[in-house]
Order: sequence, then C-alpha cells, then structure tokens
Amino acid sequence: MTDEMTDCPHGNDTGGSNAQHPSTAGMAAANQLPTLQRNALRKIFDRPAFTPEEVAALGYRRLQQAEGIGNKGLAAITAWLQQHGFELNPPDSHDSPPKIHKKNRRNIEMAVRLLRTHGYIVQGAVELPGETKTR
Repeated sequence: MTDEMTDCPHGNDTGGSNAQHPSTAGMAAANQLPTLQRNALRKIFDRPAFTPEEVAALGYRRLQQAEGIGNKGLAAITAWLQQHGFELNPPDSHDSPPKIHKKNRRNIEMAVRLLRTHGYIVQGAVELPGETKTR
C-alpha cells in the first residue's frame, strides 16, 4: 500500500485517486514551505498534511491572526500559494478597522475595566456620526 502511495503522489488517475491519497499530495506540497510556516499551518489544521487549496480557503485574515505566522511567514505562504495557482490578497485596509490580536484585546479590556473600577471614565477613540456618548 505504501508503494502505491509513492507511485502516484499527484493523483493523475481518474476515478478519485485524490480521494485515496490526499495526505500524500498534501505532504508533497507542504514540504515546499519553510519549516516554521509548515509547522504553523499544521497547528491550524491539527494534522500533518494539508493542501494549498485548504490553506487558500482559510483566507488572509485567518492566516494573519495565526500563531507563529508573522509578516515574513505570510509572504512565504502567499508565494507558495501562487506557485500552486491560488491568490491570497490582503483585505482592503479602508473597509475595516485595524485588527487587534486576541491577547492584546483581552489586555485592553482588562485595563478599561480596571480604570472604570477606580472611577475613571473611559471613552471610545472614535465617535460615529449621530451617536451620542453616555457617561
């Protein structure tokens, strides 16, 4: 059975050979990634094998938020996906507010709570038109 998997790593047969050997094709493609990015993606998927299609389906924001993937890692993954025919474009920065990492968001919320318990008034940084602040 292992000979069969190495003979046909790309699943060129018709009749669903991709369904029979997805981990082999995923391992071959994933091995083209640098080790740090490959390990970070393995952690996201919670398995050793993944395909470029699965990584592209995660989207830019999900990869950007993943532990162990920084800007250089994201660039490496984007280039790897392009080699396999997938585009991973960053979202338009004008459409959404900047993303705050989950750990930083929790720290901010704890600081705001602490300030309020000591009598400080904490206001939001941006006031939307037509919105009134309550004190």
